[in-house]
Amino acid sequence: MSSIEIPPFVKNMGHKILAYMLNINDQNALELTNGNFDLDENQLEVFKGFIQICRQLRIQSIDQGDVDSRIMYSLPEIFLGEKHLFNVWREQLGGKLLTIETEDKVVNLASCLALELYPLFLIKPPRSRHHFANTFSHISLALYKLSAHKELYKEILKDDSLKKIFSNIGENDMDTTGSYMASTGLGGGIQLSVFPERLISNAYELIQLHGLISQEALLQAIEQVINMVRDVANGKTIHVPVFVGFQNLGLENIDLIDIEWGKIRGYNPEMLDLIPQEARPSSLGGENKTLGFILESEYPYKVDFSPQNEDKCVWPPELEQARNKLDNTKENLSLIFALAIERDPPVGINVAWTLIFDPMSLGANISWPKRTISPMPYYLLSSDSSESVKYWSSIITSLNDNKIRIAIRRILSSINERANPIDGFVDSIIAWENLFGANAELSYRISISISKLLKASLEDRLKLQKEIVDFYNDRSKIVHGSKEISYEDAEQKRNECLQIALCSLRKLYENHQELIEDIDSTDRSKKLALM
Repeated sequence: MSSIEIPPFVKNMGHKILAYMLNINDQNALELTNGNFDLDENQLEVFKGFIQICRQLRIQSIDQGDVDSRIMYSLPEIFLGEKHLFNVWREQLGGKLLTIETEDKVVNLASCLALELYPLFLIKPPRSRHHFANTFSHISLALYKLSAHKELYKEILKDDSLKKIFSNIGENDMDTTGSYMASTGLGGGIQLSVFPERLISNAYELIQLHGLISQEALLQAIEQVINMVRDVANGKTIHVPVFVGFQNLGLENIDLIDIEWGKIRGYNPEMLDLIPQEARPSSLGGENKTLGFILESEYPYKVDFSPQNEDKCVWPPELEQARNKLDNTKENLSLIFALAIERDPPVGINVAWTLIFDPMSLGANISWPKRTISPMPYYLLSSDSSESVKYWSSIITSLNDNKIRIAIRRILSSINERANPIDGFVDSIIAWENLFGANAELSYRISISISKLLKASLEDRLKLQKEIVDFYNDRSKIVHGSKEISYEDAEQKRNECLQIALCSLRKLYENHQELIEDIDSTDRSKKLALM
């Protein structure tokens, strides 16, 4: 058994490419990068060869600027006949490529190309050049070294669905073009010459999003992406995956939570490779806990391949309203955690990024807002709270709560956005007004309604009613400039008023659903007073 000192630039490529090339498992590859795994003689010879090639490429790239980026472009070009060198080495060490079993010629040929390029995707992209993770533009030249890509061009144009993408059939793959506009807002021209690269790159992106990196997963994704493109080429509306990243709340010993709008799960390393540094979640120091989670859902998607309509696409209502529906889902998820976890202060989460999988575009369709930080302390969600999250998800989904959405948004604004606790305090009182206010006697109506809703005994109601009136009077004085309070006092008032607002919502949702649907705040306060 022998070992070798591994240069830092090889370690930076990640352990997955080493595991594949040397035909060892991921754990052994990790141990190898840390100097804790010995290779046999044959593995050592291959590994030395890999290091030597990388060294040579680095030397050749010194005068060309970004050395790591140049290596990413150079490694895909190293073929022995129809096989990439990494696959040759893997086979020499006992590894095998999968056998493709499908009569679908387009899927078959695209799968052959994808398997040959598979190890190139495993190389961790340079941190300084994030776009590699999104576009995989470095694989383009590798495709042209494989004869199957020319056969794939022919089969695409024979396919009754896929050929509809190209409005101009030229004499060659470069001249065969089309244009598209997707309901996600992306669009542009497309050439047959880059279409296979687009299919394969998007398939790999799809398995990254799910954190399932394997040859088997890639082949399944190839078929899935091709069938998606066929459907939209035939004018169908499909549903593509959409992923939303949140921060300030982490999952502790939770793999998955199924809720009404999709799946809640934690981050995986593959997903992090797709996310820009500025949108990534923070970590809890010392415990290696990621203070973020992901919601995976679905998004309606349609494509117009008519060039003349490129700037005038009119989408069906389902598509026009898709973004608003997604925003509402984000809002509901924040509400769920605030209701499900009874903590003082409440639990707050922020949207970090949104990624809509687009089978027609090249590269991740990811967007992220200006970074905001919840004023609430972070929270680690344990498995004990999973059922409560599911419970509140089902309740909120079952009701039409449009009449109290202003209250909900003000509560969430106080929890997630308002860095100044005075603003959060004011927002929480506005939430009370939307729930129980009227045109006159605001403080009286609100205090009576809330105390009647939350307390059973007369003594407790009178006590809470006085507290609410005092909070309301303080709010009025602060807003009109006749009173100043300290940061600490404002924080305490905000948290107390938020607890009252959230307790009121819990009572309404669970016990008085008739007071939520199709009823305004005036009628709501009257009915509560007369109960």
